[in-house]
Amino acid sequence: METPDLLALCLAILPPVTPQTFWHAWVLAPETLLPVLGLFLLPWLLPSLRRADRADRLLWQLGCLLLAVALVSPLCRLAATLAWAHMVQHLILIILAPLPMALGLRSLLRRWRHREGLASLATLLLAGAIWSSHAPVIYEAALTNEAVHLAVLGVLLASALLFWISAIKAPSLRAMSMVFVTILHSGLLGALLTFSTRLWYPVFGAGPLVWGVTPMEDQQLAGLIMWVPMGLILAIIGLWLWLGDLLLNDETASPRG
Repeated sequence: METPDLLALCLAILPPVTPQTFWHAWVLAPETLLPVLGLFLLPWLLPSLRRADRADRLLWQLGCLLLAVALVSPLCRLAATLAWAHMVQHLILIILAPLPMALGLRSLLRRWRHREGLASLATLLLAGAIWSSHAPVIYEAALTNEAVHLAVLGVLLASALLFWISAIKAPSLRAMSMVFVTILHSGLLGALLTFSTRLWYPVFGAGPLVWGVTPMEDQQLAGLIMWVPMGLILAIIGLWLWLGDLLLNDETASPRG
């Protein structure tokens, strides 16, 4: 029997990981490890980032470390076993990693001028990435096909990074509206998952049973994570952007108000 390649650890084509083996399931696949490592090292590789404020470099690298949690740590293997863990992985890719990465780019974006059309486009692109990545046909393909898996991860991260860069550079009310729209549509998707009487993702198979929950309970928990914790995190960020946070002292940024 052929030994599966490392990236297959993040797919549902392998037997589900168990509570006993979960902590050992690090995914050191070069397809994800090398890009994350390259992003982490960018402040030393690019002169423009080397000249950035130390706080900005640290924020960028914090985002990269969170990317590693999503893509390299045992969470990636768990996300191929449980829908709620997969949702936590998406939460990191949509908010927790790209937001500090976007903040870390402030030194490079001092001359970035806010454009309302770009903010709207970024909001639509992120919405499209979230909804399409949770459509059953794409969701299951991402858990059974390596190319689709990498493509979905890349689209989610790229669209989220553009979204947060646009929100940071936008006037505060525009930024808050971008976040509010995201709360509405992601909350709707989470509610649909939570209250659905149909199993959206049969690809997980026996994975949830190994962890003591039914597939439907697993799906409901995934929906609740998107609906409540993700919505709360977005609401806090939206309020922070509206009030004008102390970390964004960019003299050339658009006035917030």
